[in-house]
Amino acid sequence: MTGGRTLVIGIGNPDRGDDAFGRIVARAVAKRAPPGVACLEHDGEPAALMDGWQGAARVVLIDAVRSGRAPGEIVRFDLSRQPLPEDVAPCSTHAFGLAQAVELARVLGTLPPWVRFIGVEGAVFDIGADLSPPVLAAKGAVVDEILESLGAGREAGDATVSR
Repeated sequence: MTGGRTLVIGIGNPDRGDDAFGRIVARAVAKRAPPGVACLEHDGEPAALMDGWQGAARVVLIDAVRSGRAPGEIVRFDLSRQPLPEDVAPCSTHAFGLAQAVELARVLGTLPPWVRFIGVEGAVFDIGADLSPPVLAAKGAVVDEILESLGAGREAGDATVSR
């Protein structure tokens, strides 16, 4: 991809098992991201997400989901063309979540032109837990997929920022 600011936003709570997946992936992508790609670790607060992606040309959102699929299964959606399906619920403690933030931004005309969502089905969301084995096994594939979509080599990119 070329032109415009690109953001990779890993969403989740770092202290709740599989909910940390998005943040862990964003951190790994940041180590190999090409120039012009910023990687953010984000708590998922919707208004801050909407503010954070303002002016971006491309956004990749990564989060753990609960949809009834097998733990570790990866789902992908082009949010610039479709809403996040109702059966895919990113894990959030916010009543107003990622799906609603995307749709509000779409209505307001502030949704970036290219938005992709990559989720992994979580299994363990307990406070203090580590990533479950199936979610940990999905990490490498998701990192590689994101880097490939960004045209990344092995060079270092922008630092990861937590919110």
